[in-house]
Amino acid sequence: MKLLTINTHSIIENDYKRKLDVFINAINEIKPDIITMQEVNQTSTEDAIMHNDARIFNDGTIPIKRDNHAYCVQKGLEKFGCYYNLAWLGFKNGYKKFDEGLSVMSLAPIEKIHSFTISKTSEYNDWQTRKVLGIYAFGEWFYSVHMGWWRGENEPFICQWERLNANIKKEQRVWLMGDFNNSEHKRGEGYDKIISDGWIDTYKIAKDKDTGYTAHTKIDGWQEKCEMPLRIDYIFTNKTIDIQSSFVVFDGKNREKISDHNAILVNL
Repeated sequence: MKLLTINTHSIIENDYKRKLDVFINAINEIKPDIITMQEVNQTSTEDAIMHNDARIFNDGTIPIKRDNHAYCVQKGLEKFGCYYNLAWLGFKNGYKKFDEGLSVMSLAPIEKIHSFTISKTSEYNDWQTRKVLGIYAFGEWFYSVHMGWWRGENEPFICQWERLNANIKKEQRVWLMGDFNNSEHKRGEGYDKIISDGWIDTYKIAKDKDTGYTAHTKIDGWQEKCEMPLRIDYIFTNKTIDIQSSFVVFDGKNREKISDHNAILVNL
């Protein structure tokens, strides 16, 4: 099984259409079994799609629009005969013109969906609103996660993490995949808290791996704080498992860079 996660930056990216094609072509070649994406945007004024497609799940009140990034990825892959099931959750305004959300895509049928709020606020127009989207497929749970910073002024990481950790049923295997906005090298902060709560960093136990860095330059939300390569995107699981490899993708070396974040590809 292959798992991939990426903070897409999606429509906000310069030369977006070309980067979308790069991503679609790469996914068609790699064929991850599960893909989680963060900052999955759509233009708020765009027309909603009308569909009765059993492979599309929208867990929320915001309809999927025609330029929804995840929907465009799904439709682009169909042209190659590559069919993914798609779940999307939109929950806040981004850059004053986008509906921003999370997505999980699966090659296996999506049996259940689970979403909940981890921030104190849940207002659409509050950029600090944070939610989590999970799907049940392959007999396991896969969550797309985009969290706040350790020292968030009104929304500190620790409060969001405690809500997330408390809302997940851990009897079965669970995967937390995405942008945690906490660097591994910062002792006593978010990364250490996740590990101390019993979660396993798949990068650490992978038999074959690279540097793992997912942020190399100034990225949205970090600005001057990102002065060195960082690991702030992760794939965590709650039960021990053999991890064959963990590699960074779309970093400019292992495929073209398409976002301000690099992706992580884990092979089980």
